[in-house]
Amino acid sequence: MKPRKINVILIGLGRIASKLEKDPYRKKPCTHMGVISSHWGKKNFNFVSGYDTKSDVCDEFANTWKVKTNQLPTELPSGFEFPKVDLAIVATPSPTHPFLAKQCMESGIKHILIEKPVAMDAKQAKSLEKMAKAKGCKLWINHERRYHPSYLFVKKELEKGSFGDLKSIRASVFTSAKNPGIAFSKFGGGPLLHDGTHAVDLIHWLVGKPKLIHSSLERPKKGIVETRAFANFRTQNQVEISLDVSGGRDYFQFELDLHTDSHRIICSNDGFQFFQAMPSRLYKGFHSLKSFVPKGFPKPEVSNAFLGIYSEIVSVIQGESEHMEGTIGDNVQILESIESIYRFSK
Repeated sequence: MKPRKINVILIGLGRIASKLEKDPYRKKPCTHMGVISSHWGKKNFNFVSGYDTKSDVCDEFANTWKVKTNQLPTELPSGFEFPKVDLAIVATPSPTHPFLAKQCMESGIKHILIEKPVAMDAKQAKSLEKMAKAKGCKLWINHERRYHPSYLFVKKELEKGSFGDLKSIRASVFTSAKNPGIAFSKFGGGPLLHDGTHAVDLIHWLVGKPKLIHSSLERPKKGIVETRAFANFRTQNQVEISLDVSGGRDYFQFELDLHTDSHRIICSNDGFQFFQAMPSRLYKGFHSLKSFVPKGFPKPEVSNAFLGIYSEIVSVIQGESEHMEGTIGDNVQILESIESIYRFSK
């Protein structure tokens, strides 16, 4: 028997929900609605309704996708419930994530996908985790790089030992603060929370939760969020990790630079590069790093992280699998690592 379609609602109809789909350079689909309305998505999902607090956003979304939308009041009335669908997607500003996710659980929705960061601090995330456990709900948090075929390939090969023993990781997330949005407002958290969370997530995913050794923050004015966060971590296996999350650049750059005892792997939004130790042509008796493409590395046309996370969600909802990446428990630990950077720097 063919599985029935999954009924879904989307809360928050802005950038990651829909608007990035208009970016001509991004690999599609690159938004939640882009996945749901794709050829694959239409086979698996039935879109029930979209929700936003702004009427013009609701109208634009409805006109773009030819679907039903509902305007939410800024403060939900007592007793308000979302329709009891199979899946709810929370793609609103970060401070609203915990409240709306709880409203979904109170409405009887058992599967919820929440944009990162799941909450503004670990305490809020733990509260969500506790409620989800009590109500038997499954929560995904959209750190989508965990589902990207290229990152999955690197993780698998590291675990197999194909690239040698991991020795160090240098993670950098550089953004622009020339037109600051919520990530640079005193109410919405800084670049470490909003952008650095992706790097911290990948570090946890690759090596587990590391121990913080040192951290520092830069704040141009007292009382506002940081413009730069720098931290050093170390794992039980003595993998040294540095993290640099900074604003004020004229470019965006996300990169993990992995060094093993025999290889170097650069994982970046500009692409992936692989190097292996070979006899040097410059220094007799030494080895130098030479670039290569490892066998089995995914081709660009199959590399789409959004389809990966939604494929997992479909498998879990339809009872075909119990495996979940990026759970609420993982994200409690991510927020704990981020908070340790803030605490140590004081």
